Amino acid sequence: MSFNVEHSLFADVASALDRYEELLAEDQVLRHAEYDRPDPRRRRLKIACNDCDTPWCCNQRVTVDFVEALVIYRWASRNEPRALAAAIARGKALHEQPAVTDSEFFGRGDPCPLLIKGQCTVFSVRPQRCRSHYMAGNPKRCRTELAPTETYKMSPDKALLREITQVADEVEFELLISSAPPGELSETLYFIDQLLPRPRWRVPIRLGWDLIGGSR
Repeated sequence: MSFNVEHSLFADVASALDRYEELLAEDQVLRHAEYDRPDPRRRRLKIACNDCDTPWCCNQRVTVDFVEALVIYRWASRNEPRALAAAIARGKALHEQPAVTDSEFFGRGDPCPLLIKGQCTVFSVRPQRCRSHYMAGNPKRCRTELAPTETYKMSPDKALLREITQVADEVEFELLISSAPPGELSETLYFIDQLLPRPRWRVPIRLGWDLIGGSR
């Protein structure tokens, strides 16, 4: 299987997407330093997720911005093509189904297709939604609770997060994207895959399902 990452969606902003990945790597280093070895003197809570062998949180709907999905698509096409293909297939299926609430989505118990044998195949470039919170209590509560108590937000460096957002804005500017609403991860990967046969647009454009003959 092959994916067209030579398309202008990727090629025209390759250096910015590279920078985005570098910033995600920096972000992960900070998260390891700040949260993986909690300091009792700072009342840092232990991340129970590190001992979880069944990540039920990966059954949740993960909403991503368009550039987040671009980064994941490009990275997975090079490193985890089978997982990407599975995600695109699920995205197509989701798009063709009636919309559901977050609770209904979670209740299906259908894990993210990028999760294989309990491991995230795109961990280094995973979405902000997947790196921004942690469970400090019993991780088994995540099996049935969409938003369990003892779930905490972790943002080790707000300046770094602002730079990630700035790079994403630059990517959209260079690609002449006037707006791109966030969407579910696999569905957005499917959307990107459907955009790739299109030629490079020459005027600012609002990204939406109407571009590929669909609706949501």
